[in-house]
Amino acid sequence: MRQSIANDVRISKDANSMHDTGYFIDALDRLFQDLAGEDPDAVERILNGYTLGGIAAGLRIVGSELMSRGESLNALIEGALVEGAAK
Repeated sequence: MRQSIANDVRISKDANSMHDTGYFIDALDRLFQDLAGEDPDAVERILNGYTLGGIAAGLRIVGSELMSRGESLNALIEGALVEGAAK
């Protein structure tokens, strides 16, 4: 029973993390769209190679973490399904 509670907490934390990551990526996308719609030339001046490189690096980190957590969550769920089927 104790392991089940720990798994429930982990699933909840992972789901929240994935949600927050999706929120971050969506907000970043909307920011770029809004800026580009207002003044496309200003966006090109502001988002130079350094800035775009930094944003891309951050998105790679976030994407990697999200994929890792998703794989772990799927493994946890599959383990729970196998355990439940064995009972």
